[in-house]
Amino acid sequence: MKPSARKPTVSALDLPDTDNMGESILQTLISELLRPLIARWMRDRGERAFVGADQFFYYDPKDITRRIAPDVYVLPGLEGPREERVWCTWDLVEPPSFAFEIVGRDVAKDYEDAPIDYKNIGVRELIVYDPDWTLRSRRRVRWQVWQKVKKRGLVRVLQSNEDRVESSALGCWLRVVGEGGARRVRLATGRFGEELVATDEELAARTNDAIAREEAERARRETAERDREAATLAKEAAIRERDVLAAKLAALAKGPNSPKRTRH
Repeated sequence: MKPSARKPTVSALDLPDTDNMGESILQTLISELLRPLIARWMRDRGERAFVGADQFFYYDPKDITRRIAPDVYVLPGLEGPREERVWCTWDLVEPPSFAFEIVGRDVAKDYEDAPIDYKNIGVRELIVYDPDWTLRSRRRVRWQVWQKVKKRGLVRVLQSNEDRVESSALGCWLRVVGEGGARRVRLATGRFGEELVATDEELAARTNDAIAREEAERARRETAERDREAATLAKEAAIRERDVLAAKLAALAKGPNSPKRTRH
């Protein structure tokens, strides 16, 4: 008889949750904007998933140096909030359906080592964004799209220097907006990714604008109603004043001193 497979005994509580290498402020700001965008996008689509950022995924219980920390990731079938410090792939029911990697200072790691690590954790789609590529770059590109292919594992299916790429895992586009330190990665919809998905701040601003317009319209209607009422009251007062004047004139015309007609 073959011995039964034993589940790894390594506990996530015993695994490091940081490598103390840090990341650039641009990476942080891009991730901080993108993560809640993807979370709301998935929620609005009715997909049950946890969207996290910058947490280690360990995939070899015998070698804890074998790990990868996506800048943003999607774990299907889970709901947040979660308290896990790290993730162990041997404890997951499903691997990440999506991972987003921002190329940092260690370019070789993000271009060469990261795809291998993501292949080992079983990610279904990896999108790598290099904010520091230039048109003069020979080896660096703005976007790389990797997808899991049967019997081949994780395969790079697209390299592009355009401002956007399509994600089949998310069902939308990833699009770069802004320049320099203001560069951000946004979600976009439409045939060619022409419509940006609003951020929470933009939705709040739209709501505030809508409330302000509604209040302004209500104030306009109330002012118009008051003006109509005032005009009606003024018209009624004028009619009463006219009737009183007409009555006075009629009384004067019928008074004792009114001239009598002489018969001829």
